[in-house]
Amino acid sequence: MSVPTQESYLVVGGGSGLGERIVDRLLHRGETRVSIFDVQPLATEQTQRFGPAVRVCVGDVVVPQSIADAVKSCAATCVIHVGTVSSAASAAARYPSSLTPPMLQADDEKGYAELREVHRKANTDGMRNLLAAVIESSITQLVYVGNADIIFDGHDRPMLREDEAPYPNKCVEEGLEQSSQAERMVLSFNGLNELRTAVIRPALCFGYALLRSQASELQLHYVSYKPPPQLAGFKASDNLTDRTYIDNVAHAAILAADRLAPAHPQHAATAGRAFFITNGEPRPFWDHMHALWVATTSVTPPPAPRVAGKGTMMFIARVADIVGNLRGGKTDAQTKMQFVYANRTYDISLAREVLGYAPIVSYDEGMRRVAEWWLEQQLKICKENESGVAPPPYTHDDAALVTEKSQVVKRGHKSSDQ
Repeated sequence: MSVPTQESYLVVGGGSGLGERIVDRLLHRGETRVSIFDVQPLATEQTQRFGPAVRVCVGDVVVPQSIADAVKSCAATCVIHVGTVSSAASAAARYPSSLTPPMLQADDEKGYAELREVHRKANTDGMRNLLAAVIESSITQLVYVGNADIIFDGHDRPMLREDEAPYPNKCVEEGLEQSSQAERMVLSFNGLNELRTAVIRPALCFGYALLRSQASELQLHYVSYKPPPQLAGFKASDNLTDRTYIDNVAHAAILAADRLAPAHPQHAATAGRAFFITNGEPRPFWDHMHALWVATTSVTPPPAPRVAGKGTMMFIARVADIVGNLRGGKTDAQTKMQFVYANRTYDISLAREVLGYAPIVSYDEGMRRVAEWWLEQQLKICKENESGVAPPPYTHDDAALVTEKSQVVKRGHKSSDQ
């Protein structure tokens, strides 16, 4: 952990899953001037953890005066924009209050629509407003947390380097297009007045309740002890992808912010650049949910999924697109198939060399932490709901306890249903 600085930090989206990890790390190294800007107040658990050490500015990033007032009031010198802001859905997933029953499809779609809208606002109009406020302030450092997949062009790109990754004409998904626009805005402002900017591009972030979809998969299938639907579907046998544990993303963001300081030896090498960030452990794309499910249960893993080649699935996707277009709809099944069947791995040599980045949490350790967090939450809920179960105290000393605790949670959930 690096030594504290004299900077005044403003974490935009600090109430989100990634934002709170950045704030945690800043406080842990001794920073005393840390502020959060987000669209809603912090969760009770966050308020208790941060205490009075963190100033919270509640406002809407799409309202110019709101973000301008926050920048001014906290006298920020360094901004870290996490690429999103918190939402009611994501907060509920991160701090669950009940053993959530399976969601109706309409509820799930509504939640995804909400998150997409939050993401769009934070990365388009919100980014323009933030940059306008930054230029009129004393801020000299700005780091944006983007997404490695904005440069995906539909082809296998193993161990892709930053200098081999031009922006495609169109991103494969709307959310990635918005991240791409935000990244280009941030980099274009490098050098204006005294401002220096940098972007980190993490690949497929994962961590406790980082995404509502991840929490939903655990909620739906963990308590019922059924393998997630993905596990019984088609899969590719060899396409690799990189993933990044949430603490590694937070670590990289702070490293980039530190190196944007004018006095840092790597200042010039950092400013105006984008850096790929991963765990450095490429794994088969389709194995992630399988590993997540196995990590939170004590049953024998299900049989290996059936395997279908990329050609077969691309043919099916092409037919689906034709049928969809004939019906007057707009489908993108082929694009999605290209995305999930491609090798998407990234060379992080530049981040290692310039930022001094190295993963601080391995993939396996990250999965263990996700499982432990989930079990801890469910044991707490069982106890609070007086479900008739008296779960033993939870500790982090022995990873083998995960198996024992998972059985307790299962019995507790059944008891509460009777």
